[in-house]
Amino acid sequence: RAASPAACAAMLAILSRQEFNEGIPAGLPPGIPVAHKTGWIGQVVYHDAGLVSPPAGGGYVLVVLTGGLQEDSVAYGLVRDLSHLVYAAVAPAP
Repeated sequence: RAASPAACAAMLAILSRQEFNEGIPAGLPPGIPVAHKTGWIGQVVYHDAGLVSPPAGGGYVLVVLTGGLQEDSVAYGLVRDLSHLVYAAVAPAP
């Protein structure tokens, strides 16, 4: 383990309060817990990496890295749509 259980819980709590939620969380059903970190450089790249925790179990990590898109909104939409597709394919039914 890279950190203590208390440190891991603290890091997850911080990542769960992310304020930029146009990517992974936007593609999930309302109320699905996600701890994630976004990153971007102007209109060059937009990234989002997160731990998604469906209520029925089967949590997973999703990382989406984009580049070369001319509009931020296109990158947000791409990450959102991928998040939705992965959740639909991976998350167990409640």
